[in-house]
Amino acid sequence: MSHRGRYDDYDEHELDYRGRGRYDGTQQQLARPSFQNQRLHEDEAHVAHVSNFSRTGSPLGSPSTGYTASYQHRNFHPPPIPSARITELDDRGREVPPSYQRAADSGTATATAPGHPPRSYGMAYESQNRQPASIAGKSEGRTDDYGGPFGTDRIAGERHPPPLPTPAPSTVSASVIKDFEEMRLTSYYVRPGYGSIGRPLSVLSNYFAVRSKGRAKIIHHYDVEIDPVVKTLNQKKPKGLLRAVWEQVSLEQSGDWGEAFAAAAYDGRKNCFTPTAFPISRNSVQTFTTAIAPDNIVQRPGHRDESSSDDEYRRFRVTIKHVADIDLERVMEFCRADQQAPHGEEECLTGLMATNVLMRDVPSKRYAQVGATGNRFFTLEGAVSIPQGAIVCRGFMQSFRCSNSGFPLLNLDIGFSAFLASGPALEVIAKILGRDRGGGDINELSPTEIGIIKNKLRGAKFTVTHRPSTRLHTIMSITVQPAENIVFTMDGKNGEGEQKISIPEYYRQFYSATVTKPRLPCVQYGKKAFIPIEFVRLANWNSLPPTKLTADQTAAMIKEAAMRPTDRAHAVLKWRQELDHSNQAKIREWGLQVNTNMVQLQARVLPAPRVLYANNVDARVDKGMWNLRGKQFFRPGRTPLVAWAVISFDRYTDRGTMQSYVTYLCDTLIAHGVPVVNRQPSCIGPVDPRKEENVKGALQEAARDSYIAGKKAVDAGRLNPAWKCAPQLICVVLPGKDAWLYETIKRASFNDLKGPVPTQCMQAAKIRGSKGIEAYTGNLVMKIQSKLGGLTHQIPLSELPGMVKGKTMLLGGDLGHPPIKAGYADAPTVACTIATYTPDCDAYSAQIRLQEGRGEIIVELSSMIEEHLKIFHRKNGEYPERILIFRDGLSEGQYAAALQYEHHAVITACRRLQRDYRPRILLCVCAKRHNTRFFGRAVDCDGSGNLPAGLVVDRSVTNPYAFDFFLQAHAGRVGTARPTHYICLLDELAISPDQLQQLVHSLCYAFARCTRSVSLVPVCYIADLVCQKARLIVNDPNAGTSFAPSESSAGNRNNNTRASQAGYSRAGSGGQSTTRGGRGLDVMQVQNIMARNPELADVAWWM
Repeated sequence: MSHRGRYDDYDEHELDYRGRGRYDGTQQQLARPSFQNQRLHEDEAHVAHVSNFSRTGSPLGSPSTGYTASYQHRNFHPPPIPSARITELDDRGREVPPSYQRAADSGTATATAPGHPPRSYGMAYESQNRQPASIAGKSEGRTDDYGGPFGTDRIAGERHPPPLPTPAPSTVSASVIKDFEEMRLTSYYVRPGYGSIGRPLSVLSNYFAVRSKGRAKIIHHYDVEIDPVVKTLNQKKPKGLLRAVWEQVSLEQSGDWGEAFAAAAYDGRKNCFTPTAFPISRNSVQTFTTAIAPDNIVQRPGHRDESSSDDEYRRFRVTIKHVADIDLERVMEFCRADQQAPHGEEECLTGLMATNVLMRDVPSKRYAQVGATGNRFFTLEGAVSIPQGAIVCRGFMQSFRCSNSGFPLLNLDIGFSAFLASGPALEVIAKILGRDRGGGDINELSPTEIGIIKNKLRGAKFTVTHRPSTRLHTIMSITVQPAENIVFTMDGKNGEGEQKISIPEYYRQFYSATVTKPRLPCVQYGKKAFIPIEFVRLANWNSLPPTKLTADQTAAMIKEAAMRPTDRAHAVLKWRQELDHSNQAKIREWGLQVNTNMVQLQARVLPAPRVLYANNVDARVDKGMWNLRGKQFFRPGRTPLVAWAVISFDRYTDRGTMQSYVTYLCDTLIAHGVPVVNRQPSCIGPVDPRKEENVKGALQEAARDSYIAGKKAVDAGRLNPAWKCAPQLICVVLPGKDAWLYETIKRASFNDLKGPVPTQCMQAAKIRGSKGIEAYTGNLVMKIQSKLGGLTHQIPLSELPGMVKGKTMLLGGDLGHPPIKAGYADAPTVACTIATYTPDCDAYSAQIRLQEGRGEIIVELSSMIEEHLKIFHRKNGEYPERILIFRDGLSEGQYAAALQYEHHAVITACRRLQRDYRPRILLCVCAKRHNTRFFGRAVDCDGSGNLPAGLVVDRSVTNPYAFDFFLQAHAGRVGTARPTHYICLLDELAISPDQLQQLVHSLCYAFARCTRSVSLVPVCYIADLVCQKARLIVNDPNAGTSFAPSESSAGNRNNNTRASQAGYSRAGSGGQSTTRGGRGLDVMQVQNIMARNPELADVAWWM
């Protein structure tokens, strides 16, 4: 039998759950640029105003940015930062004396101690031995079609910079300064060479070569400002409105202006690029005035100035000013890795940005442009309905980027995204609530149903049906009261006094529209605008992010998106043919040609490492998999399995069924070398899981019974008397895939017992049946072995290049952000680091912290690494000489911050422990959020159509300078396998490409919970698992805070007498609470519980 890891259940599917904000899992909403995808992201609100750049790499300063920015030019081996401090800058970039620094809550941090990253805008790092350099932070304020105001961000909890003065001349915006600093492609560790080990293989990738006809052209960059002629209270400028104004201005031009407009590519915000210069001088400004149809204007909440005519509200002023000239030849030189022309890197980046805007010009007019980055497009053609009022649409993404193939490439991939079904709101609501299969019309909604549809519909666009209009509005909320109970005051007619009027009466009087369902709630849009829900028609393209998808919708999404590699390759080529880049007039005008065939490149298949079980039994690895049958685990847990119990929350799984399966489970555990003392654990249930108190009561009873079983074993002399008899494990039988029940179990097992107890969930359908029972139980046995602290199998150090026994630590870091939905506005981000502490690097310790906001930097990294080093020293008697850090959870564009701050955090932790302690460090980023896929010939692929496990690519589609490679360490099973992109930012070990690639590949076979290689190095894989479980524990939207329930909000936890008598009720948590957003939040919750329960520092509990 073979088993697989959790990542691989989803890695093979392109599930575009980004929605309008591109929710990429890392949970930084707006994806930022990096050399991973070689493009400059256009900021949604203030897109690049790129001016002149000096040849040393420093952008000419702007007094309006509030940043200092200069580049440490081409420093391939960044030195450690000896002493860094955080300096606050005022709006003009001047340093503020410490006594005048503002509090963090006002938007600017006051921290001055080293080892802490900036928490807001207006700060820069300073070092004793180098120039000031800005640190990556959150992007500037932005708006979108949902009408978010400029200077704000749609994600709650983010900090915002103070208002900046408007620059007189066109200058470099703060976001672009930051983006350019982060994207200095040659500032990271330079590629030392290419790998050669492995079986060579010729593959295709979803990239298309882009070449210029002769010498590349000069592109002229212009700043575009679009404003209404008549100023209004609400100055929102949605992207769709700006495009409509631009298109209207373009149609009205002729002559030289018409020719320049015809070749121009507009990004929908602030930038225009054209190979034909506008007939204006460099220092002059040209203004146009135009008018558009009124329905293109997004309705303005509140009352407008009636003194102006309707025509004035349709008129807009378009101002164009020259910014810079961009030589696209710099892009070609960069792709050739021309060491004589690295000074053109900034111009290369602006060239990438300009060309990306060009490539999106035609698709933005043909298809729905979805997501913050603007490079994803979808069509309703072939849309598939999925349960509960949603549809799945097919589409594509494309991105122009540099490569080391000697020319730039166009990355083209297919995508799938979920959207709300369009149509009358009542019909969609019936589908959402499952009331579309009969039962009559919906005339009333319960409070629970209102909560469900409020969560689904918030932010959705709609039109009204009670009067002729195509104007789009945005749903802000759903009222709790029915329409007939909502009464407001308005001015009377003909000078009469104020009168009170209900919603139905208002629509009857002013629109002659009869509200036929007055018991239904209203939709709130704007500040104080309400409309009966029966007059609402949902528009197309209302995105459904993953937090709004149900389990059934997610399953349907996976089924729809799972495409075999050959089908995916054909779909990519079909989109390439439909887009027909070479025949697009603007692309021809720019002098570019896009090849019609995918790029063919050379790959290699690395050999699998040895996988050892007990008694040095070597597993026979085949295609990234091996069999567990007949093998004993490499190392048993610290204590035999004795203090455990089983609970059934499935009404069809009674005690007899549980006891029967437990017998089979114990036999399997013993066969694989797991000692079991208690073969007859307490079996509880079936228990009704619909009430939370039932779930908690059952867990308390199970913990009490486990404790008693352990105490009896100690008293009988079967275990060491020093053992504390703490419950080791609670197995839980689930009736199905119920996310709420799963989260409740994990949260209660951590918070509501005397001490945290590991839980193992089991599916009732699996344990009641006989089909696949051996494979399923084998999977459970590996998880139980891991929870008991045992080691299932080992990869010998001889298979891990660069590792030295007892001298090396592997460390992985990740962040888990709370969901972006109601109830989680103030919820913290979970930061986790995992590190090895044994001489053979086969056991792991965990450190967890909570931090505010949704940033991607691990704020407390220094203290976390310090704890890891102490554990390593206790086990080995010395500190590691080598630390290999693998960093997951970074958004694009965060690499510079990770390199500068997190590297410094490691050095700080080492020096706190021992002044002269300075290990050698390797820092490697692991990126899964990309759109690179590889396809092979049938003879080279496995039964799923995927290329074999161990596929590595470090040529053609990688960076011309940086040390990066793609590795598909796992075997794909369903859909198309997604490789992981590894980018080495720092290497003080002087490791070769072959060594690093082999090391990462071999580590992917070391994940303890499955008998197959996984797609990510285990330290990052485990960090992700721990983040997920810790996030479930601390984020409870049903409690009075975003954290786990407090004593006052949790209700009666001791409703089970036996559990209460055993003392297994929730222990009080210490620590200091902070108040934010009106809620009391205990930011020390996890740390306090871990301090009381040292076993939580071992990864075993979290597995």
